[in-house]
Amino acid sequence: MLYTVAGSGFVALGLAIGWYGIRPLTIVPGVLRANVQDPSEVTDTGSFVVCRGVANESSETLTAPFTGSQCLGFEFEVTERQPFGIGIPWFQAHLDDGVATRPFTLDDAAGALDVVPSAKRFALDTESTIITVGASETPPERIQRFVDVRDELDPVARWVRIFPGLGTRRYVERRIDPGEEYLIAGVTERQQNEVVLADELVITDRSPRRFAFARLRRAVFPTVIALAFVAVGVGGIVL
Repeated sequence: MLYTVAGSGFVALGLAIGWYGIRPLTIVPGVLRANVQDPSEVTDTGSFVVCRGVANESSETLTAPFTGSQCLGFEFEVTERQPFGIGIPWFQAHLDDGVATRPFTLDDAAGALDVVPSAKRFALDTESTIITVGASETPPERIQRFVDVRDELDPVARWVRIFPGLGTRRYVERRIDPGEEYLIAGVTERQQNEVVLADELVITDRSPRRFAFARLRRAVFPTVIALAFVAVGVGGIVL
């Protein structure tokens, strides 16, 4: 009875991890099948489109947290090297994350398309800027100011600093930079009598194939862990 209950728990946890890992892949087939359009060619509402153009500000810009760059949207994550993990003796533990966005335009030579990303469903598939700070190092001034106002970021634990290499923090920043070219995929809708790309969007600086490969690569680890949990759970149920 005990093995059955524990096994069922492992299976449920494995399925949850698996869904978390493969959910970002659901949009990949649509991106690969679609013809990439210029922003000025997008005129229909309620359709899934993939378009490429140059991002430009339509209102105000944002200041990225770690680099101070002026941008149209950003995503950040803070991790710390710690000694525990599922199957990994030294891994990057998640400490903090966040996003911020502003409406912007995606332009081509013939026109522009308004883009309104949703901050609740926002993730960037763009090149990361990573700033690494050792456990005993003084962070750059901008990062120190960021840490001082984030309640989630306590100082590195003293016991962690004892071990060489542990306590190192990674400050990861991804941005939408004005004047740069991006590939954006999503469903169009009509706002204020204008066709816009809004809500949950794919925003990447890669080609469709490179975007798909990057998402597949990120899905490998959680999928393997999910399969391991399911296998252990099924084994417990069978015993």
